[in-house]
Order: sequence, then C-alpha cells, then structure tokens
Amino acid sequence: MSFSSVGWSIFGTERQYPTYKWMELARSADFLCRKILEIQPGENVVIYADSATDPRVVQATAAAIYTIGAHPVVLWYETKGDIDLPPPPPVEAAVLAADLVIEFAVAYLVHSAMWAKAREKGIPMKCLTGMNADMMIRCINPDNYEKMQEFGRAYSEVLRRAKSGFRVTSPAGTDITFKAYTPEELKERLARYRRAVAAGRRRRGGMLGGQGMFPAKVNTVNGTIVFDGAIWPPAEVGAIKEPIEMKVKDGVVTEIVSDHPEARIVKNWFAHFHDPDAYSIVHISTGFNPGVKRITGDIVEDERVFGCVEIGIGMASPQKPCHTDGIILHPSIWVDDELIEKDGIFVEPTLKKLAKELGMQLWVD
Repeated sequence: MSFSSVGWSIFGTERQYPTYKWMELARSADFLCRKILEIQPGENVVIYADSATDPRVVQATAAAIYTIGAHPVVLWYETKGDIDLPPPPPVEAAVLAADLVIEFAVAYLVHSAMWAKAREKGIPMKCLTGMNADMMIRCINPDNYEKMQEFGRAYSEVLRRAKSGFRVTSPAGTDITFKAYTPEELKERLARYRRAVAAGRRRRGGMLGGQGMFPAKVNTVNGTIVFDGAIWPPAEVGAIKEPIEMKVKDGVVTEIVSDHPEARIVKNWFAHFHDPDAYSIVHISTGFNPGVKRITGDIVEDERVFGCVEIGIGMASPQKPCHTDGIILHPSIWVDDELIEKDGIFVEPTLKKLAKELGMQLWVD
C-alpha cells in the first residue's frame, strides 16, 4: 500500500460556514460517543460550553449521544476572562449529577474545584476544550484513531526504556535535560493509574487523544526552553510569532530571556499571580496526533502537533489557576544516549515505521 497522500488531502483551512463538512463532523462525533467514550443507553451526559465554543461541535455531539439512547444535557454560559474560574452554579450542579461529562468550553475548567469534586465522585470527565468542527474531524478520525493509539503505546514503551534520563533540543534553541523515574517509581505510578481506571475515573475521561507524557521527574529539568509553536494562556499570545526563551533550573523557570512584545505579555502573565508556584514545570508531554500538522492557535490541538514536545508550567489547582502550556517544534529527543527523534522526525525504528503508516514523515527513507 502506498502512503503518498494519506492524510494530506483533508488538511487545509476551515471554511467558515454553518454546514462545513457536516457529514464528516457527524461521523467523528459518533465515533467519539460510541467508541471512545462508550456512552450507554440511558446515561445522563452533560456537555458544557461557553459562548466562545463552536456550536456545530456541541450539536453534533448531542445528536450522537441521543442516537445512542442516552440523554444529552447541554449547558451554555458566558465566556470567563481566564481559565479555571468557577462556572455558574447550575453548571456545577448538573456536572455533579451526570454519568459522564464533556467539556467544550474554551476557558477550560480542568483545574477547578468543580472538576476536583466530580473526579472525587468518580464521574468520567472528558476535556475537549475549544474543540471546533475542523479540529474534531482531523483529531478524532475513525480511519486512523486506533493506529494513533498504537503509536502512542509504542512511544510510551520507548520512553520507559530510560534508565537515567532524557535530553530535548530544538533548532530554535531548546536544550534541556531531566531525569527519568526509577523502575520502582514508575511501577508505583502505573499502579496508581490502573487503580484510577478500575475506579472508573480514567477509563472514559481524560484528554483528547494524541498526547503522551515523559516518565520524568519534572523537578530535575535544567537548561533552556524555547517555545516556538504556541503558548496559551495568556490568550493574547496563542500561536507564537517570535520564539520565547526561558531559563530553567531544577524544574523552575528562573528567567524569561526574550524581550519582544509577546515575551513581555508572557512575563506579565506569570508575574500577575504573585506566586512562585506559577513558574514550576508540572509536566513534559509528547504530541503525536496525525491530524495536527501545524500550529493553529488552539492549544488543545497545538499540544498534539505530530512530533512536538509540550511543557506545562504552573502548579494549577482550584486555589491557584496558574497554568500554561508551551509548544516546542521540531525537537530532537534522546532517551539516555539513544536518539529517537531528530528535528521532528522519528528515527527510532518502531516509531519511524508507525509514523509512516499514519501518513507522516513521507519524505523520509
């Protein structure tokens, strides 16, 4: 089978009209509800959206839920000025009475008190913040979703081979190192995850597919981070026009070196929390959704650019909604001394093969 054009014919700029790809959107929404979320007849499924949310996605998902025989309950409210601010009380009341919840709101609530309460109750929470029609069609694609999951499992296995740690560099200037979990620490973390799955909190919830995590100690990150893809929040930046350089010591951003207009906005955003926890690295993630081939400015999608590295900064909690995500494009990644990705191209044999099967890296021998 030739992969000379797989995935590329659907990549373009969304047309801004109400019926844009309505058939394809219905198919992705149905796949989300039936296969990914495994919604069952009779379940009460709450969808919440703010006024910045694409109504086409909400309507298609609600229709898919109803077709299954479940009960879609759709809640709309005003767009908040920042992430993780409390929603109107009726939203929380509905969420805490649901069998499953889907978040489409652009000003997401994943670190809010409401989410903490819902998780404590064991309610599956699916974060699809800022989803629009084109994003859903490309990122929740029934034709390649299982192959993407296979790639993710293989990627995770490669990262778990680390005995000492990792290094990430990029053409824009990123150069960081960080330590891996010991086998004992990794075993305990996996056991905690399996317990959460068994309790029902993770099996149907979580984030959009196409993103993984480095099994790494984030308080050991040292070096230089250069975000050259996107950073959000602050909402005033999003897709980055000029790279933003940061110095990191022991998992904490110590200096934002860049001093252009976008960098100054980011500096002020961090500073306005007056909280040292806002500068702490909390996760280092991998992106591998084959539907995301470029930066769009929508962070839930940008985090999944195929081959990118994403870094989350800020110990977000209901008391401290200080969290941002930044994207490093075209990274080179070492697992111990093994180079697995070079300038955004996977070179580790298994990952290289699976990437090509997904229609990526078509120009690489």
